[in-house]
Amino acid sequence: MGCTARKIPRWTKYEGSGAGCACAARGNWPVIFAILIKSGLDSQCQLRESGLMSMPQLRISAPSLVRQVSVGVTPDRLADDLSRVGPSYRELARRIRSALLEGRLAVSTGLPSERELATAAGLSRTTVAAAYGLLRDDGWLSSVRGSGSRLTFPADTKSAGAWAIGGKIATDDSGAIDLTTASSPAPADEILTAVAAAAQQLPALLRADGYHPLGLRQLREGIARRYTDAHLPTSADEILITNGAQHAWSLILATLSAPGDRVLLECPTYPLALDAVRAARRVPVPIPVRADPSHAWDIDLIAASLRQASPRLAYLIPDFHNPTGALMDADTRARVIAACAGTSTLLVVDESLREVPFPSTGELPPPLAAFDDASRVLTIGSISKSLWGGLRVGWIRTTRTLVNRLGEARSLGDMAGSVLDQLVVLAILENPGTAMLSQATRLAAGCAALLEALAEHLPKWTPTTPSGGASLWVELPGPYASELARMAPGVGVHIVPGPRFGPDGTMDSYLRLPFTAAPEQLTAAVIRLASIDAAAAAARPGIPERWMT
Repeated sequence: MGCTARKIPRWTKYEGSGAGCACAARGNWPVIFAILIKSGLDSQCQLRESGLMSMPQLRISAPSLVRQVSVGVTPDRLADDLSRVGPSYRELARRIRSALLEGRLAVSTGLPSERELATAAGLSRTTVAAAYGLLRDDGWLSSVRGSGSRLTFPADTKSAGAWAIGGKIATDDSGAIDLTTASSPAPADEILTAVAAAAQQLPALLRADGYHPLGLRQLREGIARRYTDAHLPTSADEILITNGAQHAWSLILATLSAPGDRVLLECPTYPLALDAVRAARRVPVPIPVRADPSHAWDIDLIAASLRQASPRLAYLIPDFHNPTGALMDADTRARVIAACAGTSTLLVVDESLREVPFPSTGELPPPLAAFDDASRVLTIGSISKSLWGGLRVGWIRTTRTLVNRLGEARSLGDMAGSVLDQLVVLAILENPGTAMLSQATRLAAGCAALLEALAEHLPKWTPTTPSGGASLWVELPGPYASELARMAPGVGVHIVPGPRFGPDGTMDSYLRLPFTAAPEQLTAAVIRLASIDAAAAAARPGIPERWMT
């Protein structure tokens, strides 16, 4: 077709007379995808079906893999621990498979070479080669000469794919206990008091047109003061009001990324955030978050994923992470900022649950944006999660330039938010202590009741023990969470299994249990789940065990 190349910064454009002659090189596939999608060439999803638009194939380092499979021991004791329960190669293969099923490793992750893993783990190369061979024989590992080995699902493994995509489960049956939503009832007295205060403020605003695309100025100033009081200097011009946190995230996705762009997310993560990435035709890049609150985030793995995938955006929940409840420490926050700066990735921080630490929780680490010197962090906040879902008010904290850009994009969709709702939230934030303490006390009581019920009625289940937030992340004795969720409505409970919280159908050994319901309801739900636990475990879809048993 007679293409000629002309160098342009960051990518090469090929120009010629033939159709489809505009191409890109040097790894700028998101640009190509955006062009094809906008032109309608991917209207039937041919790119994704062909594999060209699947999740990027990342490679884990040997030290990171050792940390992921060192369950209950320090990495330097892995070799001794493997031999304690049987032949080392079989146990190593089993742990790699378990890390995949539990979401600590993502599907298509590239494993280190046999020599690298042997050196990092203190094992012989023969042991590692045998473990890789067993994984390969059963379909958990795919190897191509010259390209290394990557994790995969066996063709005959039935995963919980139906749970990986979709919205809230229908729960219309009366008497059922709905544990699918981690949202609390409202503190009624405090909300009604705030509504009365808002009604008094409303007449002064009725003379204007009521359109405030960036949000009511008084509310923006109030939120800015809260950040400043938390040692993060902020002005009202750096705040954009949205209709909740999900609206904020969808607005950021649509405005600051393009179809085909990669977006780094935790695994597990908030499922509606993942749904928004899929709906926007962005490519999720999962990084694992462990249930262990002291080692939840592997910063080396995060940094490696950022370097390899170069995502446009990264979405993290560092404060009472949904669903694990983990709280990121200050040192990890600083290192995350440094890693994102190295790849020019915009970091979106969801602080929706930061406002509800349990009353006994000590001082929280500074907001993640406090470690940012380059203004690459966009912080999402919300009253909807921490106080009441019926108040659809959230916000974005970022630079003035991005506030204006996001505000222009927002005005094309819903023009502006409800003035009355914003006045209610303003009244609450002017004296937040009573309302927030009421919710935090309610959540702490629910968490304690749920943990006590699990210990008594389901002692083989292993829940996290968060110090705030709204849910437990519970590890089951085996990968049957999806079967449990399918059977639970029969005993009057609705739950969501682990695969719903990740992009690839893994984590079927986990489920999220919110503790936002009343303590007596939580206890009743656990008793009902205990009555079907054994049946669900026995009914789980078969996973090829063979030599791994």
